[in-house]
Amino acid sequence: MSAIEESFEELGLDGASVGTLSELGYGQPTAFQAAAILSLSEKRDLLGRTDNDPGNVAAYALPIIERILNDGPAYNPTALILLPTRELAIQVHEVIFQLSARGTVARVLGLFEGKPLTSQIGPLKHGVDIVVGTPGRVLEHVKRKTLRIEQLKILVFDRADEILDTGAAREVESIVEATPKTRQTVLLSATSPPRVIRMARQHLLRPELVGINADEFESDTPSETPAAAMVNLYFGAGKGNGVTPRDLVGVITNEGGLTGDQIGPIKIKQNFSLVSVPADQAEVLVSMLRASRIKGRKVKIRLERF
Repeated sequence: MSAIEESFEELGLDGASVGTLSELGYGQPTAFQAAAILSLSEKRDLLGRTDNDPGNVAAYALPIIERILNDGPAYNPTALILLPTRELAIQVHEVIFQLSARGTVARVLGLFEGKPLTSQIGPLKHGVDIVVGTPGRVLEHVKRKTLRIEQLKILVFDRADEILDTGAAREVESIVEATPKTRQTVLLSATSPPRVIRMARQHLLRPELVGINADEFESDTPSETPAAAMVNLYFGAGKGNGVTPRDLVGVITNEGGLTGDQIGPIKIKQNFSLVSVPADQAEVLVSMLRASRIKGRKVKIRLERF
């Protein structure tokens, strides 16, 4: 029996009811999984840099299920797990649903785009233990008060770097503000760019560091590097509007006064774009570009904090 299976057995779940973890695709735990299970079971915040192995879901799901078993079910959710996309949220929801004995041990609900928002209200009214969702859909329910997270115990950001890449920084902030400061927070990321470290330093309390050294988390050095001195400008137009990197660079250089070598990485998604620019000029740029047009249309421009 693997260490993960032993941890699973300690939750009081027998193989007859849920099958073994190996049957669900889990074998010998990685160093990350073992360290994460231990620190989360001790109710410590966690900052982990790890690959996007689906098996890492068990590293936070098992302690969450254990917490629910120990504390007993509640009407409002014990845990909220945020993913960057609907597809990933569906995958993680299915894994946790299986680990929780197909929903008999912990009630698991997915909140993501693709289903009518109203169809998700009924399950929320009946009570749920674990919510897995995308920031946009979760925030919609929080604003409608159909999802109450004032008493949330565990908040997980899975693939935090990708969540920030989607331009969801404002949604993340609004969600965090609606949770109690006493929550346990988990932040997992395949990379650790400055914006992820800033997010962790803002929202995690004395976290256990897995795959990240203390100097990287605590030092002020990152804020002095060129990468950390950059922030993202959000443009409300993307691939769906025919936007190209040339369009964005042209607007910023022609109307914002920057030179091409001052502009950092550009990411163009379906409905929006992110352009990295010097942090000390970002506020002025936003003001200067408010009346700009891209592909003949005026677009929303704002500063992303992460």
